[in-house]
Amino acid sequence: MFYQPNVIEEALGLKAELKDGGTFIAGGTDVVVLMNHGKAAPENFIDLTHIPELRAIHRHDGALELAGNVTYAQAGKLPVRCLALASLSVGGPGIRELGTLAGNLASASPAGDGSTALLALDAEVELTSVRGARRLPLDKFFLAYRKTALAVDEMITKITVPTTYRSDWSKNGKRGAMNISIVAAAVAITPKKETRIALASVAATPIRCYKAEKFLTENGLNAGTIRQAAEIVRTEIRPITDHRASADYKVHLSGVMVRRLLENLVKA
Repeated sequence: MFYQPNVIEEALGLKAELKDGGTFIAGGTDVVVLMNHGKAAPENFIDLTHIPELRAIHRHDGALELAGNVTYAQAGKLPVRCLALASLSVGGPGIRELGTLAGNLASASPAGDGSTALLALDAEVELTSVRGARRLPLDKFFLAYRKTALAVDEMITKITVPTTYRSDWSKNGKRGAMNISIVAAAVAITPKKETRIALASVAATPIRCYKAEKFLTENGLNAGTIRQAAEIVRTEIRPITDHRASADYKVHLSGVMVRRLLENLVKA
């Protein structure tokens, strides 16, 4: 069955009724891939594209509030460097016009480009159901491989991102466009001079490198501490060997990418 609600409340009511039997869909760029590979077989679709408020972007108090259907194309125009760069690296123009940041978060891909940028920015998600809404820091959202804190009846209705962080982002893949990353990295510096480091494709979920962050926050950013932090990053990740690259190569690459990104921020 294919449902097309016109308001959020109707969509949430359908999800509460259908539970696991109902799948939210907006761009469908993740779920369709899973279906094609036999990894998903939704019974019912709840189409969110007829709910205008889910495409809204609001700016206030040094932050952006991105509604649940904000696309990569929209995010690619935002004044938040690492998020814009990550969004513009996803697929081709057609994919970016359809694919949504919230959909990428909900699918919990270990290689999620948008997820990585949002982690480095201390993003928060608003999870809403007929029972009400709750807010959750994104670093508490990813629980395990393809598993999140999203309850069976909840929808990601909002992503809040600060605009006051200085940030940068990089991705390494086998080709320049429409590639899944071998490693993706995002770094940010908060107004309080605290460092954030996030990586994709190096663990079961997109991750933050807390030990390296703590080291830099306590010791400052300079050539020496950046090199040491890059080594700490290599100890925090747990990549696997796959058809894209070996685990050893991903470990090496992660350190190089983080070092270069942090050096760029120091120079900026």
